[in-house]
Amino acid sequence: MAVPNESISAVQVVRTRRPAGKRRCISCGTHEMNGGRRYCSKECRQQMIWVLSLSKGLLRVFHARYAAFYFDEDYVVLDILPLRSKEISRFTKRRHTGLKPAEDLKALVLSSGEEWHELAGLHNSKGYASLFLLRKNQDCTISPNSLKPDRRVRPRFSREEKASMKVLDICTNDLLSRQSIQKIKTAYKRKAKICHPDMGGQAEDFRRLTEAHKQMLLWAENPQFTSKKALNHCWSYDGFTNQWVPPL
Repeated sequence: MAVPNESISAVQVVRTRRPAGKRRCISCGTHEMNGGRRYCSKECRQQMIWVLSLSKGLLRVFHARYAAFYFDEDYVVLDILPLRSKEISRFTKRRHTGLKPAEDLKALVLSSGEEWHELAGLHNSKGYASLFLLRKNQDCTISPNSLKPDRRVRPRFSREEKASMKVLDICTNDLLSRQSIQKIKTAYKRKAKICHPDMGGQAEDFRRLTEAHKQMLLWAENPQFTSKKALNHCWSYDGFTNQWVPPL
């Protein structure tokens, strides 16, 4: 049988927003990165995705509605909120020196799965095994709402539209304002005073500016957005879609 959960208050540091410019790989957490990168390597990303996929079998036997995975230097944590339940069950495992979080999560999933199979065989009941482990790991101090993903809506731009924004020297906030069309026109007029051939500019630069102006006016008239449901600073699972998604 697995040992009872240990006190893991240190894990709360994972949900704390890190300083700008000090991003860490969301898969292993060991490499500081700048810019928009979220993973230290393709292999690290693939390893985490594979292990999270492996965990789906365990989540299904627990009838998970939502789940969350996160880690710090000492522990990996798998929180599960079953269907028709108001209590979260927290499965934890102490980290092993030299192993990535994905490897520690794999060990947690396999050990929990073995315990479940042992209980199911001993009592000839899968339902008993699931209920026993969920109750054994229940943590009434955790709010069920903490596992419900937030919905984040973001503007979506094509490669050409992103290039047009650079030409016009406008940002996303300009396009999300109520005066977006006016801001685009103002940016165009400002740049045209520099790029227009009559003002000493290059014809090719002015042509690109004019195309960028048209491109962004079309976007402002029919803006495109993407919607994503996820949690801040931890991986989240939705039982209805049977999918894991990375942190916001």
